[in-house]
Amino acid sequence: MADLRIDIISDVVCPWCYLGYSRLKQAIEQLGDDYRIDIRWQPFELHPDMPLTGADREIYLGERFGSPEKLNEATHAIQQVGIEAGIQFNFSEKDRIPNTKLAHQFVLSATKSGLATPFVIALFHAYFTDGKDIDSQSVLEELSLSIGLKPTDIEYALSSTAQQLTEKKLQHLRDLDIQSVPTYVINDKYMIQGAHDPESFLKVLNDIAEKEH
Repeated sequence: MADLRIDIISDVVCPWCYLGYSRLKQAIEQLGDDYRIDIRWQPFELHPDMPLTGADREIYLGERFGSPEKLNEATHAIQQVGIEAGIQFNFSEKDRIPNTKLAHQFVLSATKSGLATPFVIALFHAYFTDGKDIDSQSVLEELSLSIGLKPTDIEYALSSTAQQLTEKKLQHLRDLDIQSVPTYVINDKYMIQGAHDPESFLKVLNDIAEKEH
């Protein structure tokens, strides 16, 4: 029996983080029953300068990519890769990029209740497929209840304690100089970056399990 703790450092507005988890999950499913996997979600802000009210996706990312054409190319590419992974990325001209701090506070609360992974998946789906505003408190509350969180969990997510702890985690990861996501840290020792294919993940997990045995 091998125990693997996987810290997934990600942001819920990062399409590669959604893809990366989907591929990692496929790899984990191939590992079999000899492994105990403990997944922990850690917060990262892909756009730390994002205003609390969010920003227009086409304008904001168009500037980041250098031109609307380059953004369109990247968007089509991610949609294509998404289809292969069974993920539907829907983008429209009305899309906004939200500030994700509050969403990370809700993930923290879901972690306390052992429901972080279903909550993060619900967030990814709500944002990328359904086009919901995941910086909206009411949307976050609705998603929380849909995956089994209780009103007390929502209360904690909105508390100053959750806010301070989330900020502390974000700062800690900035101090570690992690600048891109998804980043995976396994057993606090091994770091993998990027949304690798399931076969690559599987090889890495097997190699680490052998070393840790």
